[in-house]
Amino acid sequence: MDILNWLYLRKEQLIRTKANNPATDLIALGAEVPFTQRGDGYQTYAMTIQDLSVAGDVANTDYYTVDLAVTSVVNVTTQKGVIEITMNETLSAPKPAFVSSVVLTIANADMDFIDLDKVYIQFSTYYSQTANDTFIPYVLSTGGAPTGINLDIYNANPSPAGLSQFKGKFYLYYELYNF
Repeated sequence: MDILNWLYLRKEQLIRTKANNPATDLIALGAEVPFTQRGDGYQTYAMTIQDLSVAGDVANTDYYTVDLAVTSVVNVTTQKGVIEITMNETLSAPKPAFVSSVVLTIANADMDFIDLDKVYIQFSTYYSQTANDTFIPYVLSTGGAPTGINLDIYNANPSPAGLSQFKGKFYLYYELYNF
């Protein structure tokens, strides 16, 4: 959108702080596009506020994997995401009934973890058990390091570990922000 359009919006007091209807109100955007006829490659287009919000979430979300038998640190580059966690019953597994835990550190080089009072973390887990698998994940945030936030993974099930432990799919969904 060129400057004359912005000046018109300002003059007519059409700049708002609240949407009338997020499903139909449009936001003007600009991008480098291959189909422009002006020769500079820049084109103005619009999308609804609702679609822009979803597009922003998708662009700021990614999928990561970590094998706790290899490393306890997962380096993320987005503020939201899904971490698939793999564990080995002998090397990297927590004991039943909260007896022991396994540490997972979520690191993000773009965030400041020095003042943990200014770090927001929210997470939830999903575990799909296999046959004879008694693992019930319980994850607790336990502080931070200069480069990340530490989580302890416990086995909440009090029964002894059965065969095929930790063979199910274990996902940690997270949101991580500085404020």
